[in-house]
Parts: sequence; C-alpha cells; structure tokens
Amino acid sequence: MRRSSTLQYAAMAILCAAMALHPSAAEDTKGKWQFGFGLSYYATTDYIRSNSDVAVATTVAGEEGGLPTVTFVDPRPDQNMLNEPSARDNFKWDFSASYGLTRWLALEVAAGYMKTAVGNIEYYLTDRSKFIGNGTPVAGTTSQVCGPTGNGQCFSFPGAAGAGSSTNSNIFVSVGDFTEIPVQLSALVRFRPESPLDPYLGLGVGYIFTDIETGQEFNERSSTISSLNVTSAFGGEVDTGQTTKVAAPPGFNPAPLQAEVSDGFEYHAVGGIDYFFNEHMSMYVDARYVWSETAIDITTDGEHQVRLSAFFPGRLQSLQVGGLSAPNYWEDVGFTGCQHGGGATCANDGLLATEDRNGNGTLDKLQGEGMGRLYFYPVGPNPNQPTGKWTEADAVETIDCPTCPWAEADPAGVVLDSEDRNNNRYADRFLLWGVDVCSLPDAGSNPLCAPGDISALPQYVWPGGCSLSLGDPTTPNAENEGCPRPPNLQGVTQTPVDDTTDTHVIQGGEIKLGGFSLGVGFKFTF
Repeated sequence: MRRSSTLQYAAMAILCAAMALHPSAAEDTKGKWQFGFGLSYYATTDYIRSNSDVAVATTVAGEEGGLPTVTFVDPRPDQNMLNEPSARDNFKWDFSASYGLTRWLALEVAAGYMKTAVGNIEYYLTDRSKFIGNGTPVAGTTSQVCGPTGNGQCFSFPGAAGAGSSTNSNIFVSVGDFTEIPVQLSALVRFRPESPLDPYLGLGVGYIFTDIETGQEFNERSSTISSLNVTSAFGGEVDTGQTTKVAAPPGFNPAPLQAEVSDGFEYHAVGGIDYFFNEHMSMYVDARYVWSETAIDITTDGEHQVRLSAFFPGRLQSLQVGGLSAPNYWEDVGFTGCQHGGGATCANDGLLATEDRNGNGTLDKLQGEGMGRLYFYPVGPNPNQPTGKWTEADAVETIDCPTCPWAEADPAGVVLDSEDRNNNRYADRFLLWGVDVCSLPDAGSNPLCAPGDISALPQYVWPGGCSLSLGDPTTPNAENEGCPRPPNLQGVTQTPVDDTTDTHVIQGGEIKLGGFSLGVGFKFTF
C-alpha cells in the first residue's frame, strides 16, 4: 500500500510539472513511431493457499444422525491461513515501441524487467526426543559379548524406551528471488487522435522469460530434507494424514525441497491515456492485466505438500563395523581347515563364507554333496535382487572344507558362531553393535549428551530392537540381520531403543504469474 501511494504521488507530480513547462498540443500518430519508458507497480494476483485448517471426517454431516467423526486434524495452527506465499508486489521497469497504422490503430511491442522476493512457505516440525540416563552393566554377562570385537561389557538403559518430550516449530521459510522479463505484442485502439488527451484500449499476447534464485534459508532446508531418513510419507495438494509412501527399513531419502519456474505465454488487456505536451513528447498512464499459466512451482519429494515421518537416531545408536576395504563381518571369519588355493586363509577376505548356497536365507544341509563345501559370495546384499539374496550361480568361488563344522542350527544341534549368531536359522549379514554415543571420545561436542551423561569408557548395547531371547529357532525370520546371540542375558527380551520419529509438514504449490500493473512514463514520437 505504501509503494502504491508513492507511485500515485510521483505520477501526479510529474504530470503537473510537465503541464506547467509546455502548452499541450494534439498529435496524430499515423505513420509515426513512439518510443516509451516508464515505471509500473506489478501485483501478482495468485498465491499458495494454506491447508492448516483441514479436518477429515469419515462421513458427511447428517448421514449418521449427527456430526461426523473426525479422523484427522492438521497439526498446524489455523492462523497459518493468513499466510499467503506469493511473488511479492514490486516495481517493474517498462520499455515500449509502437507504430501508428492508422489514426485509430497502432501496434506496440513492450518489454519489462522485475526482480522480486518469493515466500514465505510453511515448514511445521514436530521434534520428538526420549529421556535416557547412563547405562548400568547387565547382570550375568560373565562372557563379554558386546562391542565390535565381541568382548565388551554389555550395558542396560531401562529409561531408553520411556516417555519423552515433543517440541513444535511453526516456521515460515523465504524461497528466494524471482526475475521476470515479459515481452508483449499489443494492438492499441486510440479514441481521440486529434486531442492532446488521447485514451486507448488494447489486447495482446506475449511471452514471459523467468528465472528464480533460491535463498540460503531455503537451500539449507532443502539439504536437511534430502538427508532425512523417512519411514513413511504422505504427498498431495491437501494433507489428510493418509500415508501414500511407506518405506521398508531402513527408510528412504526424499527428493529435496525445490523451487522451479519455466518460461511461458501470456495474454493481456491494456488501458491507458497519453497526454501530449507537443508533437514529439507525451506522458502516459497505463494499466494492464495479465493472464498466464506460467507458474513458480514449489515441491518437496515431487509433491506440492508433504507430511514426512523421519527417523531420528537417539543416544543409543547401532553401528556397522568394517567395510569392503577392511571387512569385519561375522560371516567372514573363516573356518578351521578352510583355505584358498595356495594356502591363504579364508578369514577377512571380503567374501561371504556361507552354507546358504541357494540364497534362500536358511542354512542348508549338504546332503549328497559331501561335508564342507562352502560357497563364497561378495560381502553385503545382492544388488541385482530386490531381496538382496544370493544364488548358487552368484558364487565367486567354491571351496571343499572337509574339517568345517556342520551347518545345521537346531535346538539340539551345533550352532555356527560365524553364520547364525542369534540362532534363528537365517544367515546373518552384518556385524552390528550398539553404543551409547555419550560414551564415545567426541561426546563433549554431541548435542545429545549432557555433561553428567558423558562416560570415560564405551558403553555397548545390543543393536536397537534386536531380540535378546533365543525364541523358537525353527520359526522363520525373513530379515537379513546381524543381531547377536546372547549366551548369558536371561530374562532380557529386547534391546532398548531411544530412536524417535520426527514429523515434517512442508507447504508448496504453484504461484501463477498473472497479475495487474499500473505505470507511468514518457513517450517520444518521431
């Protein structure tokens, strides 16, 4: 409103000064060129509407004899409805050239330049955390079985799965700067060609050249979103709380927050008036309304609005030890008497030594094939199979090992300590172990750790969510996992977990570039 008032006062001052400087004169523009320049105030009429007041009911009011049951209410404050993300109103430079075909009709080519801010979009975050104290040694662990080497003391964190806290942040994020260069072709009809005060109307088409440069805050949020470990997601124009994307563990990384714009056509209507000071110079006041489907498109993970449930690791974190360059997997420890050609040991060679030669996840009896034929596969899951399992044809090497132990895992049989640590009849994939991050050397710089939580020695725990009871070894467990077998942890059934799920609700949408402009300037006639 302040900019609009300033423009009106400036236009009146210029008009009064120009009229005082020179007497007016009529001018016929037939067969003549007019070149103009000026300044207009442009208001984009479209904006992104908030869905913060959405509530979802199962039925229509009246069908059940009363008010319907509400199944979902958008968590954002209703006051967000007052927020209207848009391309901000701003001044625009205008340039034009026209030629009078007749006394009444002229063709005009016009161009403009405007740079303005875009924003602000809603970013609502529910940040959850759990309370957890120092660990205490688990009774009965006479055999040290925690940690990367399997000989660390196991600790219990009984408060890890307890109640926690939740903090809501209602944030409004600026998108960045938007540049628009419209080029217009118009047919203008003049109504008083012999009068110094010459009104005109017109229609035309044009093309809008665009560019957008996202700001630092927007880019930081975008980077944060693309690094989230999302367990479930909803995407759509309106948030109804229904999940449309579900991630298998350990989740997926969504596509980042993006703001894009493309060039496109427009059409417009023109109305204005020229006031001629003399036959060569005039002043104009010009109003234009533009329609265009060209839009600024703001998306997250390819959707205009998303609700992301993102996994956030707490203090008790499961870690994977080793890698292809320095493998340290339970499956890759080798067996007594197992050697490669030339006498090299099988241990830590980067190959998966397993009795699961057909890749079905169970330990196979080598009936009819002789004792101890081992099949070696690359470390990790099979990248060419959705299940990650290997087949006999995928083996990179087979080795006869007559002195290797029998592979059958049953309640009364022998358990392979390298193949099935948790005795669930499925070949383990990775060596995992848990640790309280506040017991690591860099705990002092970790925001999850309070000064009283920091311990001098590492406090190991079982990987989060791993079963600590043997259970029924004949019950199939389809996961390729690395939960260890607990020989002395009687009565403990599951590892405590303090990982949480944060909720991110992010607004986006399209801002169409049509709008209204009011401008003033000067024209020179030749």
